[in-house]
Amino acid sequence: MERQALFRKTNHLAVAGFLLPFAAAAVVGLLVLGTDGAWRRPLFLIPYLTLIPLLLIGGLVCAVKSLPLIERLNDKDYAYAGLVLNILFLLIYALGFAIGLCRVLAGLGS
Repeated sequence: MERQALFRKTNHLAVAGFLLPFAAAAVVGLLVLGTDGAWRRPLFLIPYLTLIPLLLIGGLVCAVKSLPLIERLNDKDYAYAGLVLNILFLLIYALGFAIGLCRVLAGLGS
């Protein structure tokens, strides 16, 4: 019985859903540092507009898919934290995208 408790299965979807928003934040940090804040360059825009939403939506999908597995595999902390983090990071991404778009349309962007 003790050995079974030691080697219980992990809810891998919950862990992935928890870690993917941090991966997206790391990519954004690397993009900002690597392009010196020149956010209109394709080197920044292409990954920012494609990779970041894919990571965040992938994390959200993993977190939602892990919810039914909580009873069998446990790890509810990762599942719910991943869900909340993905929603929060998606809201921050959408807000930053909207502000950037308004700045570009108003001609204030650098």
